[in-house]
Amino acid sequence: MKKMRLKPILFMIAITVIFTGVLATINEITAEQVELNEQAAEQRSFLNVVDLDYENLTAEEVNQLYEETFTEITAGGHDLFEVHINGDLLGYVYPMVDSAVWGELRGIIGIHRDFEYLLGVEFLSHNETPGLGGRIEEDEFKDQFRELDISDVEGDNFVDYEGEIDAISGATGTSNAVRNIINNHLYEFFNEVKEELQ
Repeated sequence: MKKMRLKPILFMIAITVIFTGVLATINEITAEQVELNEQAAEQRSFLNVVDLDYENLTAEEVNQLYEETFTEITAGGHDLFEVHINGDLLGYVYPMVDSAVWGELRGIIGIHRDFEYLLGVEFLSHNETPGLGGRIEEDEFKDQFRELDISDVEGDNFVDYEGEIDAISGATGTSNAVRNIINNHLYEFFNEVKEELQ
């Protein structure tokens, strides 16, 4: 029977301890910056939904612009955000969370202060298939909602794929889920929130 050598085992344990320590230290050092970058990514989505330019801004500048622009409020028992540009009310940003084809979809809807058109739509997180349903993140899809007229809508059919909005080719399930989520949340906004904002 061969005698087990202890040196390689001790060497591997030492290497593991050293690298684990290095990784833990790097994680500790960068945790604050990572959190700031994640926060800035969500804040960029808020800025984008109301068509504010943030392209050349640092994470700190994005945070400052976000703080100046959005104020969290509660109306009709729902949390949402007022949007002020240079002190003037532009509209509201209403969160939406619901199930899409492959899991939870989180997003926001921008609604103009006169309640007659959308400012935009953004998707904060989802589990849709990359290259298919995941194309909801693309500007080409999201830009269709910018300034979408909702003034003559009856019931809950704010968005359909027979008018100004095109579904994503090859992603019928996700397209239908997104339409339903937006319609349901707009219906909720107009029936439970709007009255307290007027």
